[in-house]
Amino acid sequence: MAIIKPEDQGFQPPGGVNFSTEEFVPLNKLSNALCKIAAFLQNDIHVTQLVRFDDWWQHDGLHFRKAACDIHGLFALVQTPRSLLLSMPGDELVYVGIAPPDSSWYLRFYACWDDLDSELIGVFDLTLSVSIADRFRSSLVPEIGCKIREQDAAEYFKKIIL
Repeated sequence: MAIIKPEDQGFQPPGGVNFSTEEFVPLNKLSNALCKIAAFLQNDIHVTQLVRFDDWWQHDGLHFRKAACDIHGLFALVQTPRSLLLSMPGDELVYVGIAPPDSSWYLRFYACWDDLDSELIGVFDLTLSVSIADRFRSSLVPEIGCKIREQDAAEYFKKIIL
């Protein structure tokens, strides 16, 4: 029987701007993009302490705190296609979620095999406050290497959470 800790209840996605991949991309591209995002979070937002979640929002609407981690743990999760695949919770459309303790931003990513089981692919989305989104848009979006969709965070989460 699981004991639900108070800090595990009521995680709310942050407001602001959501940036997401427009389509599934090869896992090596996803890994590269997520490493750049982790560097942005470390250097521009100066994040150190993080919380990792098993994000079931698109699977069945649930969301679970998994563990505390730090920026080095995030880099370890995303540094290679293999580490990305190994970090997956294991069910279809169950994402890894990463946020600071104050939930001021939220990074989600998912890796899987394509429909033909021939290529590893994945997606990510990142929700940031409007002021940080401006810096992300100008400094990182052009370098990410995949097509990015930008939308209001509340609208995005309304569409994906079951």
